[in-house]
Amino acid sequence: MPSEKHTAVKYYIGVDVGSASVRAALVDGAGMVVAHAEQPIQVWEPRPDHYEQSSADIWAACCSVTKEVVRGVDASQIRGLGFDATCSLVVVDKQFQPLAVNCEELARIVGEGWLLL
Repeated sequence: MPSEKHTAVKYYIGVDVGSASVRAALVDGAGMVVAHAEQPIQVWEPRPDHYEQSSADIWAACCSVTKEVVRGVDASQIRGLGFDATCSLVVVDKQFQPLAVNCEELARIVGEGWLLL
């Protein structure tokens, strides 16, 4: 009798950072969405037509939705992780702490010789 070879399902994770929420999907090798999660991110409006978000809040949401979609999945089955973050930029200092991206902070860090790409 021929032996049956069992192959573990392979999964891929996609994370999308939008302007109001972070979404994640767990997709199998056939392209079927097996799990998905979404978490809102906070937006502040300190003055009219001026919006701010917290890099720490966005990162926490990325971690949260990713953990949610992989719950119960063996890590060895994860084959890839992709991120999409339209209009998102995080500038960090030498200790990898987020810096504000505003006129005052940009003038300071450019004056210190930082290179922004």
